[in-house]
Amino acid sequence: MKIELTKEEYKTLLTLSFCGEWVINSHKTKVDRMSKKTEQFEQKIFSFAKDFGLEKWIEYDSEMEQYFPTSDMEDELHKFIEQYNLD
Repeated sequence: MKIELTKEEYKTLLTLSFCGEWVINSHKTKVDRMSKKTEQFEQKIFSFAKDFGLEKWIEYDSEMEQYFPTSDMEDELHKFIEQYNLD
């Protein structure tokens, strides 16, 4: 199956992935099956950032061989997490 996304749709997917992964796993003290699955999926989603011109949001660490949100992305998206924590 192939899914085509616009840049704006991909940015929305990044937002959902980042916030969803945070809600599911940020409180955990050890890795479990769900956190492994969500992290793998998030890595897959993050890997397309360059294709959509969003290197400003996602960077690749070649030493760790993983993708990470940049401070630009975290700064923009933490407003959703802060609102979630307030509600």
